[in-house]
Amino acid sequence: MPRGMARRWALALAVCGWLTAPHAASAESRAASGDVREADAVLVGSSSFNQSFGRIIARELERRGYQVARKGVSGAGLARPDFRDMHQVLETLPIGRNTAAVFVYIGVNDAQAVWLYPHERGASGLASVPFGASDWDAIYARRTHEFLERICQRGAHRAVVLLPVDVERPELQRRLDRVRELQIQAAAGTSCAVVVSTAGDEGRFDSGGTPKRMPDGFHMSSRGARIVWARIEPQVVHLLGIESDPAPSEASGATATATAAATASADAPR
Repeated sequence: MPRGMARRWALALAVCGWLTAPHAASAESRAASGDVREADAVLVGSSSFNQSFGRIIARELERRGYQVARKGVSGAGLARPDFRDMHQVLETLPIGRNTAAVFVYIGVNDAQAVWLYPHERGASGLASVPFGASDWDAIYARRTHEFLERICQRGAHRAVVLLPVDVERPELQRRLDRVRELQIQAAAGTSCAVVVSTAGDEGRFDSGGTPKRMPDGFHMSSRGARIVWARIEPQVVHLLGIESDPAPSEASGATATATAAATASADAPR
């Protein structure tokens, strides 16, 4: 083979290798490429999936043999599609019949007024419904059901809803109780969704002098994320039917990489 052609082939192979390496491309480019197989496990949710919580879950699944695609979106939720339409995000992800589970983590950004699509506004023309109104509950439950059922329709064996964690903000904590309840109701009406409770930190946001939450009160610190994973790990591995602990877990051992600096306010506009 001529030397010039050989160099071109080597470059092409190198590029292919880069595209197919784990986490080498974004979830969007994975989905757009026909050369990358569907992910065995997909993580989609709020910015917590870009931080320690998402990294720990992805790492723990990968060491058990899963190919993982992870998508964390700042301000993710279902209350404000005008700010971030999670249905559009979902369609970019590599979900199909080979996907064992899609892990969903949303809700903290949903404890606010719900924005209405034009076709939802009716005669009143109101563009939003305040949190706590009966219409809010109905709209949020319907949107959550539709989001989860879409995951099922695309072929995933399970949609695993990780309910919002406890937060160090009393008013937000009370609102999240309602969000969790509606997520549970919505999942129960789907063909593949199950819920996993993350609760257990309320009133105990310190662990040996190390805070479990960032200064904003709702994002998990590295320590907090490891504690939540240890809490939910048995149920997750049971749902997936995988070995509980094939190798020593970094999540329960040495300190994980520190998370990014905490944001000063909630991701989505309130």
